[in-house]
Amino acid sequence: MPVWRRLLAAETPSAEADSPEVRDLRQKIEFMQKRMARLVAALDAPTRHRVLETMGRECAKEFASLTERFRGKPREFLDEARRQWMKEASYDPATGTVRVVDRAAHCTCAFVRPGLTPADFCACTLGWQKEAYATILGEPVDAELESSVLRGDSCCAFRMRARRG
Repeated sequence: MPVWRRLLAAETPSAEADSPEVRDLRQKIEFMQKRMARLVAALDAPTRHRVLETMGRECAKEFASLTERFRGKPREFLDEARRQWMKEASYDPATGTVRVVDRAAHCTCAFVRPGLTPADFCACTLGWQKEAYATILGEPVDAELESSVLRGDSCCAFRMRARRG
């Protein structure tokens, strides 16, 4: 779990978590999360989806060093991802379909504040999935959200399909 997430989740702060610097950081993160949730909720549905998907794609580009080294090697990427953060992952080369299930029991995005962030925010991670798997598979993909912790499910699961033809 990222440090910022542990700090926000801590019910009984440690001496480090109770320092003025950490309290200041916690306030800034909470401020940012609240403003992001309000911004997302204020957008009409088509704009919200477009903005969030774009955010997700841009976020995935920040991870290009991870995805680029697996270009054309989806099985190797999924093997690595299973070791690090995925509970399940499969790839069917005949259909160009990838299915992944995350291990995290909470949303790992720094922008998300459980109970406040609208569930539509998942369009952001769909953008991330589209960008990341388009890089890995070497062709555009469509992404589908099967389940989401932000929407009340026990885990996040995604299915990506290459757009062939």
